[in-house]
Amino acid sequence: MPSRRSLIRAVGAAGVVGVAGAAAVWASGSGSAAPTAPTTADTALLEQAMLLELTARDLYREALGGLDGVGEDLLTVLQGNHGSYAESIAGAAGLSAAGRNETVFDALKDAFAEGDVLAAHTLEQTAVATHTELAAQYESVQAINLTASILVVEARHATVLADIAGVTDLDVIFGNEQSAVDLSEVVT
Repeated sequence: MPSRRSLIRAVGAAGVVGVAGAAAVWASGSGSAAPTAPTTADTALLEQAMLLELTARDLYREALGGLDGVGEDLLTVLQGNHGSYAESIAGAAGLSAAGRNETVFDALKDAFAEGDVLAAHTLEQTAVATHTELAAQYESVQAINLTASILVVEARHATVLADIAGVTDLDVIFGNEQSAVDLSEVVT
């Protein structure tokens, strides 16, 4: 029986939307169904994902009207998306959508304030890498499905931001060299 982590690696980030179906296959091979609702372990991980989303919301809020070449309407959409993701995660995990990852916020706030569109691209790519890593650790189908739906849109955010920044390197536009946030050292 494959582990969830090996299942995610086999599917890859591009196919993570199919993780829900793959999770069912994985669960059927184990002789027991994967839990539907988030487990206690999932809730702890989902809380960290929620804090990352709230951080992104706050960074875009700080940048409204400030990122070079990015219209206020787009920034408002990005801010709203991240806020909605945080609320969805909070609802699924039974949490309050409050707080943020201060480590990530502090690392990016100056670049956002200076109008660095590539900082926003980096944020989105970091979120995708983090959600991809977390998806491999979740036990429940709901946590996996929710995460997959979020990370696909955030990958699109990154592509749009790379285009606005004038990036022409397809490896940067469609690849992801960012690392996941180290959630073991998060200060909230």
